[in-house]
Amino acid sequence: MKRFTSWGLAAALPLLALLTMGCEKEVDDYFTLQGEPGQAILGLPNAALATKYAPGETIPILVAYAEAEQLRDVTVFQATKQDSSVTGTFPAAGAYNTTYRQQVMQVPYTVPTTAAYPNGTLVRVDVTLNFQNGSSRTRRFSYSVANAPTLKFGTTPATYRNGLSATAQMAGDLIGYSIILNENGVSTFPPPTATPTFQLFKAVDSLTYFSRVGTANPVRIGSVRNPTAGATNARTIDLRIPTTATVGQQVTFLFTAYAQAQSTTLTTAPITVANATPFSTTTRSGRITFGPGSTPDSTAFNLRTGLNEPAANAVTAKDLLFAGVSGSTVSITAPNTTRFYKIPGGNLATFTGATANSIGLLLFQNTTTADLGTAVAVGDVYAVRVRGTAEVMVLRITGIKPSTAGSIARVKFDYRTL
Repeated sequence: MKRFTSWGLAAALPLLALLTMGCEKEVDDYFTLQGEPGQAILGLPNAALATKYAPGETIPILVAYAEAEQLRDVTVFQATKQDSSVTGTFPAAGAYNTTYRQQVMQVPYTVPTTAAYPNGTLVRVDVTLNFQNGSSRTRRFSYSVANAPTLKFGTTPATYRNGLSATAQMAGDLIGYSIILNENGVSTFPPPTATPTFQLFKAVDSLTYFSRVGTANPVRIGSVRNPTAGATNARTIDLRIPTTATVGQQVTFLFTAYAQAQSTTLTTAPITVANATPFSTTTRSGRITFGPGSTPDSTAFNLRTGLNEPAANAVTAKDLLFAGVSGSTVSITAPNTTRFYKIPGGNLATFTGATANSIGLLLFQNTTTADLGTAVAVGDVYAVRVRGTAEVMVLRITGIKPSTAGSIARVKFDYRTL
């Protein structure tokens, strides 16, 4: 008969799978405990074992035991439905751990290669502590063989939110990057019948992104926690060119997917920081009218031609249209797909100082529907995206004449184009 001390059990319970046990009763020379929490831990104490590991990945298993128990060695055994084998026997080599007040030993274990254990294989691992007196103690855990995380760009890797080209991006501009995690991946095995060739992937703990100016060290910008449990996850992440970057410097962004002890990084093509793209120094002017005595062909305006658009023409070319007059209130609208965003606090300085970069970014961040149809006032400044394209303008209301006693109402405006 063998006797074990009870203090060993109390010290072992916090170890999250540390292999130790003790009691004040007689026990068999060999017994196997199953279903107890914390048979082994990954890497560091208090880190739970995962359910999926990649081929070739090392799982550092820690075992704990009382020195008085006289551990002889530790045997690691793995088994699947197809085969089983002892992966190693390791002589006792624990060191006293002051936190747990026990001997703690690291036992190496490496996930077999895909050639040996195909993707999705369920593996059982038995870790057995063998003592000098002939008794043994076994702990068990299981995992599935899964692919390490992958990252790739989507079909359109980068979308420049201001609508300008890659060579026209300045500090502070936003770029939307299309990212695909774990392409053709599933989180559980086997895959659905609709996608039989899909592979089992490890869960991604976080997707973290960094910016790097020139050759400086990357700077963390942010992260997405637990973006996928393993299945394919496609997303677009908007990142801002650092405001510290100067004209001519190159900026790259890095995306890193972390999955337990593994990680993979995807790096963007470099962006060379440019000066802001100015609007033309030439200011164009226009006006629309409404009411008795005004010609029907003067109620709409074409921002591309710089002319009033005839009433008989299709609405698609009418970027501004008189909507109506009510007392001293004058309203205009955009009947086609041209979009207007009224810049809060806009003034003459806003109008003259605007750049295509700033106007394009404002439109991306704020415009989902036309910001017209309500009363306009002299001095209002609008960011304009013409007919759903990358073409942007800035427009300022310069004059309003309400209709009184049936007279002609007018709205005058200036606008600047590229």
